[in-house]
Amino acid sequence: MTNKANPLELPVRQPLLISFSGGRSSAFMVKWILSNCKYDNYEKIVLFANTGKERVETLEFINECDRRWNFGTVWIEADVQKEKGEGTKHKIVTFETASRNGEPFEEVIKKYGISNKAYPHCTRELKLQPIADYMRANGYKNYITAMGIRADEPDRLKADPKYVYPLADDIKASEKFIREWWARQEFDLQLADYEGNCDLCWKKSKRKLMTLLQDDPQMAEWWDLMERRYSKGQYYFYRGNESTKMLLEKAGKQNFIRWTDLQLLRERQTELFDTDLDFELPCHCKAS
Repeated sequence: MTNKANPLELPVRQPLLISFSGGRSSAFMVKWILSNCKYDNYEKIVLFANTGKERVETLEFINECDRRWNFGTVWIEADVQKEKGEGTKHKIVTFETASRNGEPFEEVIKKYGISNKAYPHCTRELKLQPIADYMRANGYKNYITAMGIRADEPDRLKADPKYVYPLADDIKASEKFIREWWARQEFDLQLADYEGNCDLCWKKSKRKLMTLLQDDPQMAEWWDLMERRYSKGQYYFYRGNESTKMLLEKAGKQNFIRWTDLQLLRERQTELFDTDLDFELPCHCKAS
């Protein structure tokens, strides 16, 4: 007997997970993918994983993208399992119900400790694991992930068939290209490039962190509280095992060239110098 496909059945399309960080590059990528015929044959899923420490401007920007451009973003957060050996799951939230006081992040810290360069589990538990759990729970298998990494960030690109990089491979977009594109839109992320999205992410350069703390010393309160609760006097967030309190004190006393938004720098035609202060690690939380 010959099996014949039902002519009314639509062919199964490969899932394309579009990872939306809430930054400008990521938002541009989502819009480009959703409107580009190259990706018409994929089932597209736009996901944003909220850590609870994203800037409120980031949450408002994502919501505005959804409102204006119908991204259909699924908002999720980490659902940390207290039992040892149980992996982090996900829970669905919305713009209105999304955590804004670091609640998911603290749950990760309770179980896994303070995250830093030696123990970089925050991205794994707050972003990667909840996203993977969402995809698994909804029956998505053999999916491809689209990441908003630009052509001028080659160190962040992976040679892996499970990932696609439209900004790097299809558009050859740079940070300058992205900022100029947003300057022509009716709305924009209301953050300088050094500000977001996760407010005092330990992967930011020391110059960026100190600039942020000069502008808003109260930003240190949550990070300092986490260290006092969970560091056991041994493990701190920042490079060199520097505590939030130490960094805040340096920001208040040390003379240094403050970080300025790159778009503003281009307008002023100036540059910053200091490789030690400018060193940082790549992360999902970048605003650009």
